[in-house]
Amino acid sequence: MHWERAVSVQAAGDVKELVRSRTDIVALIGESLTLRPERGGRLFKGLCPFHDDHNPSFQVNPERQTYRCWVCNEGGDCFSFVMKYENIGFREALVMLARRAGVEVPTAQRSFDGEKVEKTPLYDVLGWAANEFHHCLQHSLQGERARDYLRSRNFRAETIEKFRLGFHPDDGHWLQERNRGQFPVGSLLGANLVTDSDYGTGYYDRFVDRVMFPVCDERGRCVAFGARILPDTRHSQDAKYLNSADTPVFQKNRLIFALHHARDAIRKSGQAVVMEGYADCIKAHQAGVVNAVATLGTALTESQVALLKRSARRVVLVYDGDKAGQDAARKAIEKFLALDLDLRIVTLPGGFKDPDEFLDAHGVSAFENLIEQAPEAWEHQLRYCQQQYGSSSIDGRLRTLDEMLALLSVVPGLTGTVRENALLARLAQRVAVSESDARRRLRELRQGRASAPSRKAFAGDAPAADESARRREAVVSLQRSVKKDDLLETELFEILFTAPHTIETVRREIGTDDLRNEPLRELLAIAYDLWDHGEEPKLNRLLSATECPQLKSLAVWIDERAAGRNIAGLLAQEAAQGGSREADGASAGLLQQVLSQLTWRRECDGQEQRRGRLAIRPEAAAGLDPELRDLLQQASSFHQQRAARQVPT
Repeated sequence: MHWERAVSVQAAGDVKELVRSRTDIVALIGESLTLRPERGGRLFKGLCPFHDDHNPSFQVNPERQTYRCWVCNEGGDCFSFVMKYENIGFREALVMLARRAGVEVPTAQRSFDGEKVEKTPLYDVLGWAANEFHHCLQHSLQGERARDYLRSRNFRAETIEKFRLGFHPDDGHWLQERNRGQFPVGSLLGANLVTDSDYGTGYYDRFVDRVMFPVCDERGRCVAFGARILPDTRHSQDAKYLNSADTPVFQKNRLIFALHHARDAIRKSGQAVVMEGYADCIKAHQAGVVNAVATLGTALTESQVALLKRSARRVVLVYDGDKAGQDAARKAIEKFLALDLDLRIVTLPGGFKDPDEFLDAHGVSAFENLIEQAPEAWEHQLRYCQQQYGSSSIDGRLRTLDEMLALLSVVPGLTGTVRENALLARLAQRVAVSESDARRRLRELRQGRASAPSRKAFAGDAPAADESARRREAVVSLQRSVKKDDLLETELFEILFTAPHTIETVRREIGTDDLRNEPLRELLAIAYDLWDHGEEPKLNRLLSATECPQLKSLAVWIDERAAGRNIAGLLAQEAAQGGSREADGASAGLLQQVLSQLTWRRECDGQEQRRGRLAIRPEAAAGLDPELRDLLQQASSFHQQRAARQVPT
């Protein structure tokens, strides 16, 4: 008899208890979260990874070797933490913790504790689908258009094979016909491969006429798909990119694309290069950047950072050099500045939309130089502020101080730490103020007593009755407004609510500060937060995401206004006429008109600021210092753009 078959329940329990006894739960959880000791080390607290936690509510008890969140009520021991955090079953958690503790686990034919392997059918059907898509791309006549497209994008044959790229033909029942009863329809539905038909009963394949990008977990198992519609498709009204929704084997904000390919290179180099999209990541691997990984269209999450920290000492985030890239960089700093992590940020030089373009233009050596010279996240933001406001004038230095302190004030878990002290000392030295002044200003910001005028969040700190009245007044004012700016910004939301998939394009072009209306800024922030968590900002989801009755009322009003103005009909008409579709199908023409006006308005605002700064520089006649020269260059660029747009002076 094989020993593995003779393992008793008692032996299984002994292994479990041995692993538990050799696992320090504080050290285990501390590998993934930032924990702070309290009550002399009798308890440790941190931000809960299982809900959107901003005020540390997650508590670890080293004496009991347990954890609990006092908000979402998640709790348990080392096994339950790993099962929940890694989204795995007990057997996998036991093996992972045993390996960490140096305990050998016997192989049993059945899972311990009678665990049922419920995820296996999903892995099976997704793996089968990936093979079908790949075979269609490589070996079928139907796949010729997709092969031509990938060749036009310079994807090499070995890259297509390595990442198992595939194709779903222009046939809404192709995958179901390939199935021929191998898997029940319920499995195809559960794996997000088919959806209910819009035309009565039956089902329709989800990814029609699309190049397929398999998304794999750490073990290389296919758990989801990203899909890009072909440019010459007849389904032009559909979103350009379509991704699998979350399932029991796939949570978008907890998985890192290509980690199973990049893990060894990350361990050897101690560095992970994180990109924003899977196509950029694949092209980076093709160019030789084999420690590249990607998020799946969301901002980097704490769960993803925890995965990277297992193998990497240094994490470099690569962002576009546009406004959206700067917004993403700032959000990453807010979330991770307090972590024990060497976080670096690279923004691509002007003119390059993504890493793929930069690699094609300059090659892998130039890209690796950018990565090698990447500044720390804090330093990156400081340089950006100094570039925006200047570093030679008092006004510019004070603006930089306020913006950097405002950033520090919202970073969770930073207050009173050695890291905060070091950052304050560096900031004070760079802007030429005393450290005590910088510290006092930070304290004011944290206490909500900042004396300088600032844009308060729509959900501000005023007493409840006054705040409610102010919100109501602001919303009513917007609903009655005939101002050009208010109408323009409202139209943006009419398009968003009618075509929620356009959020990806909107996010690339504008930030919340680009909107002048306060309630609409708050709505846009909620929409971006939904998108960061893998959801489109559909009206019902946005209503669920806010408790503010005035914002709910405003959202419903905008949706009704969109219906009254027949925005859906305009978008459909645009599609039927073959309008501009380069970004988001049918909505691109109307959407791009709105975005163009908003981004141009931002440029005009920037020009007004530059004009004001130039007006107070009497030393201009004596020669140009670097800051003044930069201001004049920016002004010249603005006038060239204005001439190109034929805007009257």
